[in-house]
Amino acid sequence: MVLSARSEAWALHPKPAWAPLVDFVANVELEDDPDSLLRYEQLVFERLPEQRFRLCCVPFYHHGYALGDVVELVDREGFGWTPARVLERSDYWVLRVLLQQDRGASAIRSLIESIHAPVETTWRLVAFAVPGRDLLQRVRAELDELEQEGLLVYETGWTDGG
Repeated sequence: MVLSARSEAWALHPKPAWAPLVDFVANVELEDDPDSLLRYEQLVFERLPEQRFRLCCVPFYHHGYALGDVVELVDREGFGWTPARVLERSDYWVLRVLLQQDRGASAIRSLIESIHAPVETTWRLVAFAVPGRDLLQRVRAELDELEQEGLLVYETGWTDGG
């Protein structure tokens, strides 16, 4: 596999949620979308003992990982380090919001500030992490209202089947 050097093929985390802890970078391959140039996301980690790594960013595109998850990384030939599996789930849930209208930005900013959520942004995409299922349900109810008003669309980054 040859990794693309084209910048539009990569989603990066220039200001990760837990930036002071970051000391390792790994890559993930995104699902192939013929309508998108985006192919990879670079995730940032804190190296822990025993070859474990804690995710220090809120994934913009890749599903299956959340801020604070402890993962195992493997070195894929021709690709580099990539997450293999989650060893310990954090209590965080990833929510991704695509702003449809400018006035949605102030609404989502107020919501995120009210819960003190770790947040990252790129263009009109806002990714943030919500601790705990109870708070997740409350936040999703508020996001549902904003979505019905046409201000944004949103998704969760992963589910545990519940």
